[in-house]
Amino acid sequence: MTFRLQTLGRLRLVDNGGREVAFPEKGLLILCHLIVGGHSEKSRNDVAKLLWDEIVPSQAFVNLRKTISRISARQEELGCHFLCFSPSAVRLDASRLKSDLDTIGREAGDPLSRLQWAVETFQEDFLKDLKSQGQALHGWIERQRGEHMALLRESLLLAAAEATNNHRKLVKAAATRLLERNPLDEDVRKILTQAFQLEGYHLEARAVSNGGGAIAISRPELRSISTIIAPTSESAADSRPPRVVLLPPNNGAVDSPATQFASALIEDVTIGLCALRSVSVIAPYTAAQISLQADKASTYQKHAISYILDTRLTDEGSRLTLFTQLIFFGNDEVIWADRFNLDGDGLMASRREIARQIALAIANQVERNETHRQTYETNVGSYRSFLLGQRYLKQLNLPELRRARKSFRQSLYENSGFAPAMSGLARSYFFEWLLTARGDAELLALAERHARDAVVADDTLATGYRELGVVKLYLRQFDESMEYHDKAEALSPQHANVIASYADTLVQASRPEGGLRKIQAAIDLNPIAPDEYFWTAAGASYSLGQYEQAIAYIERMRDPTPADRLSAASWGMLGNRKKARQFVRKTFDVHPDFDLDKWMTIVPFREEWQRVHYCEGLRKAGF
Repeated sequence: MTFRLQTLGRLRLVDNGGREVAFPEKGLLILCHLIVGGHSEKSRNDVAKLLWDEIVPSQAFVNLRKTISRISARQEELGCHFLCFSPSAVRLDASRLKSDLDTIGREAGDPLSRLQWAVETFQEDFLKDLKSQGQALHGWIERQRGEHMALLRESLLLAAAEATNNHRKLVKAAATRLLERNPLDEDVRKILTQAFQLEGYHLEARAVSNGGGAIAISRPELRSISTIIAPTSESAADSRPPRVVLLPPNNGAVDSPATQFASALIEDVTIGLCALRSVSVIAPYTAAQISLQADKASTYQKHAISYILDTRLTDEGSRLTLFTQLIFFGNDEVIWADRFNLDGDGLMASRREIARQIALAIANQVERNETHRQTYETNVGSYRSFLLGQRYLKQLNLPELRRARKSFRQSLYENSGFAPAMSGLARSYFFEWLLTARGDAELLALAERHARDAVVADDTLATGYRELGVVKLYLRQFDESMEYHDKAEALSPQHANVIASYADTLVQASRPEGGLRKIQAAIDLNPIAPDEYFWTAAGASYSLGQYEQAIAYIERMRDPTPADRLSAASWGMLGNRKKARQFVRKTFDVHPDFDLDKWMTIVPFREEWQRVHYCEGLRKAGF
């Protein structure tokens, strides 16, 4: 019996009578990959990477072994072995297997026949109904779909000039299919417009020409790089640019999903504005703290904030809206106010308009597409999943990290080229490496790979370079870490978290003077800073011999427990053995198996003097 593999539409295996034959899905994917690529054999390693790229390699090989066992058992039942397995490779025997892609490369010769073949063949997307998979597999699927659409487009362009009245239905079907995937294809849009005109449908032709109409295609604005052209008079008068803070909504129900989601949206807009050089943007963490304070005015004055975006969340029953108003602090003037829809497609319009109005209010000129990209506009679901992942990532525990990772994967499934989600995946693997504290090299390798993917996907965003810099620090590749942080800071000079990560790298790379300057700059942007900022500042101060300053920074932490060893070392170097012993006891209370010699091998100092200096303080403290 000969079987047929159907890949266009729903992936399935059918027999001679067209009846579906049960077969493991991963087995069908392996068949599909080998057939499409024209491979008779692939290594087990390549197959594991394709199917399970989001987990550590050791677990991926375990999964592959289980999959092979299921495939082998089912092939025995069918009495047909499409796939053969050796210890190192997977081999294809296609002697009893056909595919719906077999006709590719053997299309009919004349343009109109070829167009008919392409329209009939590519009515459905390649592996259309496949559920969410890893990034590698999803990327491969998208490339195949792109190649299929390229074949359809080529066929349309060659046949359009020869098409008569009898073929216009075919032309419209091909053009509509192509425009659904790429609404910006002006050559295809022109062909569809002409087809409607020749049939006398001038209204429809005008609608298509304008980017919509009869086929209900929305034409997104072209992507552009935005810049602030001219500063305001206020920024010209001051030596530093005006400061703006975007306050997250604080409706009393701080922990509600709606409030958290709206806060994530405001945070994302804030980070997007960090790339602008004519304004100084207060970091999201400080903005969140400011929103909780009763006397906000004194805080604005203290931190020299010029503009405040105030936000309130409103549940109108049928929809969720976000009320925003931009206020100039100097005279308490509301410059602009609006209400934004956060449901469905309204989410993207809201993000775009909030960012655009802030830029317009602060600067004299800004290009229309400030801070937004086509990827945001055309992939609402992907952006929503990304925001959820960002929310989960704030909780440093393994269950929340894995929820974040699942959200980032879903974001990439819906938009495989979305660089921020790739950076989110990288950070999730790095945080898991920190939390598990096992020195698992595979987790760092995955973090590095996803960070590199983010840079390749969009090298104008700072986050990918930042994640590469963090990974390289803990791999003790200090020069590379600083190089990546340099690139991240150049791309987003106002991004406090990027600057703080750079500061940490400089401190560990035995350049504490530069590290202290960097972390002070980060604290200036994020004055009500998270604890890790003050911890980094304390470490830099200790390395410079400024022990009292190190203690002062630690005392600004909300939870100074993680810095107990540094506190002990600082008091030890000051000669206060009694105070130092308090932190030694606290350290053993939290880490009863703490071993100084083992700890000193883990701390990633570049130069030995810094390690000796730290160890001296810890020994003087009584460790």
